[in-house]
Amino acid sequence: MLLCVERKGYSVISIIIPVYNAGPYLVHCLDSVLNSTYHDFELILINDGSTDSSFEICTEYAQRDSRIKLISQENQGVSAARNRGLEECCGEWVVFVDADDILSPDFLGWVSRTENQSSDLLLFDFGKTAEELCASRDMPEAHFYNRENLTEILRCVLVPQHLAEMKNVNPVSPCAKAYKKSIVDQYALQFDREIFNGEDRLFNLEYLLKIKSCVHFSLPVYFYNKHSDSSFHRFSPELLRNSVRLLERIRGVLENNSMFVPLKKEYYSYAIENLTCILIWEVFSPYNSQTYREKRASFRKLADNALYQEALPYNRTCGRLARRTLVFFFRLKWYHAVSAICVLSNRYLGRKRLC
Repeated sequence: MLLCVERKGYSVISIIIPVYNAGPYLVHCLDSVLNSTYHDFELILINDGSTDSSFEICTEYAQRDSRIKLISQENQGVSAARNRGLEECCGEWVVFVDADDILSPDFLGWVSRTENQSSDLLLFDFGKTAEELCASRDMPEAHFYNRENLTEILRCVLVPQHLAEMKNVNPVSPCAKAYKKSIVDQYALQFDREIFNGEDRLFNLEYLLKIKSCVHFSLPVYFYNKHSDSSFHRFSPELLRNSVRLLERIRGVLENNSMFVPLKKEYYSYAIENLTCILIWEVFSPYNSQTYREKRASFRKLADNALYQEALPYNRTCGRLARRTLVFFFRLKWYHAVSAICVLSNRYLGRKRLC
């Protein structure tokens, strides 16, 4: 805490970048931050046990620019890395960046504007291409949300969908957003280290439930670099345990804030999405080496899960037709039909088409 006292007022914005084996992309990411037209920021790099060239790249940049603080720790995962950044940062605003993505030159400048001080959360658009992230742009259209209509954004976090004015916002990701450090500190908000998939969604829900207002700027400021080794594409044998814990945590957060009843349909819709992803990514993943008997046992375990049983009646009105079809056969416990749909999804449609 002494460091923050000493540096209080030095930086308006704290940028937190967890770094784990991001060598091929890291230079472009860091250059995009340092090429910002706004300069009053601190950049905190959390080297999370990288085994490639990432540490050397971070060290070189930290030696070159005094605004950069490099922290190294044993590999503990992205949530632990972000939490460490939250402990160390001193800015009024917190911005999260992934080590393989890039920012627009004017993103931080828009965050720092004095008229934003009355808002608790700033939302920006993702760019469809890196070329969209150009500087010297006119004042973007702004959409304001107060406590009364923040529920609509909460719905979008649970069931990703676009409000008319938020077509290119990713409500689940912590990126392309700016959070008030004072609110994070006041409520001791952190990313759940025991959840490896969905921790972003949980953090945003908890934050949104504590704030009074936010503003969305229709401006692309962040480019998400999709590549073949992204975590989205990895087989996750612990996905079931992770997903059940996530659903329990989300329900607890909603109930503690008296928001479970208003968001009950969205919660159960997300539970069905969650179930679908487990079936496709884990039980019937082409990378799952379990035997037929073991897969049948996993299927029965899902079918008997009380939480998913509560959600199944909502299948008629939630999600795409393909997803409703898969869950319909799951509810009937038709193992071979569910298996066939999941295999086809993995082989031809791509995972995101059903989930």
